[in-house]
Amino acid sequence: MDNLQMDEMLARLRQHKRTIAELKQAAEAIEAEIKAELTARGVDVLETPHYKVSWKTTSSTRLDVKALKEERPEIYARYAVASESKRFVIT
Repeated sequence: MDNLQMDEMLARLRQHKRTIAELKQAAEAIEAEIKAELTARGVDVLETPHYKVSWKTTSSTRLDVKALKEERPEIYARYAVASESKRFVIT
């Protein structure tokens, strides 16, 4: 593959990512409308002829790594696990 072909491929990729972002934004707007309707009706579950939608509060517990590192660095160092990844960037 030559540089011109790569350039065309990168242009297509960029366009597809823009389309994905636009579709994601549209989906999020519809989701916000549905949540507003659930709130207006005062329900957290709603059934239609083809779908069941729920919007319920959940809770979870997570470790505050930043605080642990500041307050107990010896424990943080003992359990910290390093990882590596590659970043794909187009400019």
